[in-house]
Amino acid sequence: MNQDTTADLAQAARLFGRLLLREPDAVSLDELRQPAIRDALAALDVAVPDDEQLEELSARYFELFLHPDGAQPPIQSLWHDGQYEGDAAASVRELAKAAALEQAPGARGAPPDHLGCILLLWAELATTRTELADALARHHVAWSDLALQHAARDPGFYGAVSRATLSLVQELRAPRR
Repeated sequence: MNQDTTADLAQAARLFGRLLLREPDAVSLDELRQPAIRDALAALDVAVPDDEQLEELSARYFELFLHPDGAQPPIQSLWHDGQYEGDAAASVRELAKAAALEQAPGARGAPPDHLGCILLLWAELATTRTELADALARHHVAWSDLALQHAARDPGFYGAVSRATLSLVQELRAPRR
């Protein structure tokens, strides 16, 4: 994987990591409307919602990512251990510590093994500590297919975000060349 591709993937991981960690507000929707971001999202079939949809977006975020019916939130320990703060959380903390980061980026209030935090950490490591980024992808990204399948069926914004994130995580798991 060349540096340009890695930089592009890191940008995408940052964007989707943030979108998975919290529902958008007016400020974050304005950021998504920036021409470069809006065009990149449109290329992935993700339409940026209008401000009038904020209340609906919050409700869908809650239903799909915080308390999904018939699924778990996108937190690796919940998927593997059936509880918060499992082995995956400890492992992600160790990878962040090995990279001299105090915590996984974005982890304020979210478990470090939340998929959004994992994507943000991968983005942080992708160009500076590729061996740690590769380990993170191998051990902390593969499970996310299951976590995203539920939301990917949604016809709205978060369904599109989940489908685009599924494509991203498949790319992150691909062997580097």
